[in-house]
Amino acid sequence: MLHRIARVTVVALIVSILGAGTLVGPVSAAAPVPKVVFVVGPTGKLTASFRRLADQAAKVAAHAGASVVKVYSPNATWAAARQALDGASIVVYLGHGNGWPSPYRDALYPPTQNGFGLNPVAGVDDDAHQYFGEAFVEKLRLAPNAIVLLHHLCYASGNSEPGRAEGTRDQAIARVDNFAAGFLRAGAAAVVAEGHLGPAYYVGALLRGRASIEAIWQASPRANGNTFRVASVRSPGYLARLDPERTDGAYFRSLVSRGVTAEELRAGSMGSRGGIILGSVVEPSLVGRGLSFKEPVFKSLPIAATRSRLTLTLGSGAMKQIPTGTKAGIRWDPILIDAPLTPPTLTPTAAPTPVTTPTAAPTPAPTPTAAPTPVTTPGFTPAPTPGFTPTPSPSPSAPPDTPPVELIVPEQLGAVVEMVPTARTSRGIALKIAYPAAPGLYRLVVTLYSPSGAAYDAATQALLVPVIVRVGGPIAVAFGAPSSLAIPAGGTGDLAVRVVNSGSQRWDRSVMALPTRHVDEPERNLRLTTLPARLVATWVSADGLAVPEPLSVVLDDDVAAPAGVASALVAIVAPATPGSYLLVLDVVSPTHGPISALGSEPAIVRVTVGEEAA
Repeated sequence: MLHRIARVTVVALIVSILGAGTLVGPVSAAAPVPKVVFVVGPTGKLTASFRRLADQAAKVAAHAGASVVKVYSPNATWAAARQALDGASIVVYLGHGNGWPSPYRDALYPPTQNGFGLNPVAGVDDDAHQYFGEAFVEKLRLAPNAIVLLHHLCYASGNSEPGRAEGTRDQAIARVDNFAAGFLRAGAAAVVAEGHLGPAYYVGALLRGRASIEAIWQASPRANGNTFRVASVRSPGYLARLDPERTDGAYFRSLVSRGVTAEELRAGSMGSRGGIILGSVVEPSLVGRGLSFKEPVFKSLPIAATRSRLTLTLGSGAMKQIPTGTKAGIRWDPILIDAPLTPPTLTPTAAPTPVTTPTAAPTPAPTPTAAPTPVTTPGFTPAPTPGFTPTPSPSPSAPPDTPPVELIVPEQLGAVVEMVPTARTSRGIALKIAYPAAPGLYRLVVTLYSPSGAAYDAATQALLVPVIVRVGGPIAVAFGAPSSLAIPAGGTGDLAVRVVNSGSQRWDRSVMALPTRHVDEPERNLRLTTLPARLVATWVSADGLAVPEPLSVVLDDDVAAPAGVASALVAIVAPATPGSYLLVLDVVSPTHGPISALGSEPAIVRVTVGEEAA
């Protein structure tokens, strides 16, 4: 959740710093110096841009004699950030923002809102992130009169995020107030949020000027002249200022403060001169304890928007080697989201909806990578790779407009790691999980954390087995069937098929019917009867060869119910002509029709029909 870089020239930057207050000499080396900590969270392909913005401001800080600490993705874990932020006079954060009010929760949630979006595990990538909200932030120990600078976040300055309504003025005020609260409880005297400006201007003004933070903020290169003030509700004694781009909205600048000056900030310095330091921390590890894990085991079928219990089963080693209180994180990476039943619209739509709560909308599938081990839940088969539809080239006579540079990253399904409760069992570690709201094919990634909340190292995470999970919708089916078989032309046989109702609704249908032997007394003899679902097997020939009629088997009541399982025998008669055929298996419901039309994959058996037996 980020916002575009403002094009501020070097000359404008210098002029703005001069305008913010009279310049003084570099900080004395003999006294404690301000500690300036730069935290850059993972933001996918835009992470490099934010590292560059932080580097520009870090040079300004180092030239002013400050102690500079960089905590950059992919090593920006909570453990590293917490250690680096101890005694910080200036905190600079660029990354994802998760605030309140937002569309993802019904109430403020301090564990994840109004804080940082950081790497779940060090050294892995710049994509996945985990939120550490004000419940974590308020436990930091900042230097006296510290100032926090939040850049290119959503929610922090009162704004919303791409593809969502901006919200009201009152919502913007609440977002600003909430986002600042945890930092102020940690000892900060002011929290600045700038959606369209990098941090170099503020770092220079605070380390070399004498002006108040209010004057520095008012002189920002992005000032709009629409400032209004309100008393803070979350932090009594503080005043919130918002400066929208329009008088009726576009909230990308804010300040919550109590009147601190740049000189007062430097007077509270607790840092030691030492140049630029890369913040890091020794990560805990479970490697070397003889531990290994099998594929995770699910207690219930994966049905969209439902909850279940997942067990990380030990393959070797003993539970005593895993510390009591070990925590876990869950991430669902989408491979293929099932298409909606309604035809797609040709008009532009809003950006994909984030999935930190069960209201996720479909997001594009990522570039295919090596497939992890499939989940062993019976009857679930991977979805096919989606096809490619070419996009017409623009007309040479009407070249398209150059797209804007937009540093906005809406939340992507699979990017956010959610912490979940855990329990120790005789078999391993049990987790409470929520399946994604959108049916489809997912890669489930589980991460482990020490009891203190520090992520175990990458070698420990590699002990876990990522799995592919087919998440079904309310009406879904899964099959257990052979992938291929051989049969002579015109031959017969029984095909054994296992059928699973992997949805949350029944397949059959109850109706009132009149038995044929009582047609003369309809009112007295109406009876409730059940129309069953059927397993249908259809022959297909890619070469246009003649095929037998489809086969149908009535399914019993047990399999019609959610989580129902049944074994069926399909009496098949092979085509009369040798060749290669497909036998497509689907369930047809009297209520819902073919289940495959609702997103479930049919089972496909490749049949080789040989010469007729002598």
